[in-house]
Amino acid sequence: RPHQDESFQPTVTSYDYDAPVDEYGRATEKFRLFREVLEAYAEGPLPALPPEPVGLAGPVRVELAEWAPLGDVLEVLGDPETESGVPATFEELGVDRGLVRYRVAVPGPRQAYPLGASGLRDRAVVSVDGVRAGVLTEESGTLPEPVAGPAEVELWVESLGRVNYGPRLGEPKGVTGGVLHERQYLHGVRARGLRLDAFDDAGAVAAVPFGPVAGAAGAGDAGRTGLFRGTFTVEGTASASGASGDPGASGASTASGTPGVPGVDHAGVELPGWSRGFVWVNGFCLGRYWSAGPQRTLYVPGPVLRGGVNEVWVLELEDAGEPRVELGPGAPADTDAPGVVQR
Repeated sequence: RPHQDESFQPTVTSYDYDAPVDEYGRATEKFRLFREVLEAYAEGPLPALPPEPVGLAGPVRVELAEWAPLGDVLEVLGDPETESGVPATFEELGVDRGLVRYRVAVPGPRQAYPLGASGLRDRAVVSVDGVRAGVLTEESGTLPEPVAGPAEVELWVESLGRVNYGPRLGEPKGVTGGVLHERQYLHGVRARGLRLDAFDDAGAVAAVPFGPVAGAAGAGDAGRTGLFRGTFTVEGTASASGASGDPGASGASTASGTPGVPGVDHAGVELPGWSRGFVWVNGFCLGRYWSAGPQRTLYVPGPVLRGGVNEVWVLELEDAGEPRVELGPGAPADTDAPGVVQR
């Protein structure tokens, strides 16, 4: 959301910031304060609170045994590449939510000069000749080290969301100014979009050429960014549920007759050591995770889970942690004061 000085103040993926009931269905401190006020004016006793929702028993560690680099994911799920004199915006490429990979050449031979992106919205991971060179933002749009030509520059630009009021309503996303080498704009920019809704097609995701995470180590960003995949097994009963890490068969799933697992209302996913990206469980996008916080756990609605084998995808955009995620009942909300963001 835009602040009064036109800078941005972020919100989070969680549904429950400053809410009397958190996204796990638990009463917060604000709920207790509301109830105290209502009790003072009620003509009789207030209704009893319903039972607290049941989370997935755990925790369980889900090993992400398979991985595909971002470039391979883009080849399968991405839109066609375009080329233009100046960088195309997300809107011109038809990308509402997701990423755009921009590629441009620095001519040469040419001495090293600062390289940056003008009008960047919102964040870019930049490599030069296949080697990570830095992360750019709207506020810090120049790489820390100068770049000499000739060189091939690649920028993976992410939209962090859109405002819904104020003077920046409807602003375009992407590299909206241009790629600059010193004071010269670089032309002949190739752009290719990777829309988040492309991941809605589980069959298309299954066509991504995954390989073992153990073989991901190498030069450049190998193993640091990309799409990671793993499975876990849920066994549900009428009153409880257990989960276990299970390598399973790639892409396998066993669905119960009705959505969800009996006796399980929700779960939570944590990614300790990971940087920034998106998580899916059984093809359902949970939202964005970011090590910047304050949120540490992503909410998993109960109906998303299945009795049997469940699949997790993690699209890491900056720097992956150990190839595993932790799944359990969900982190409790911090209720030391009303209105605290769940973490």
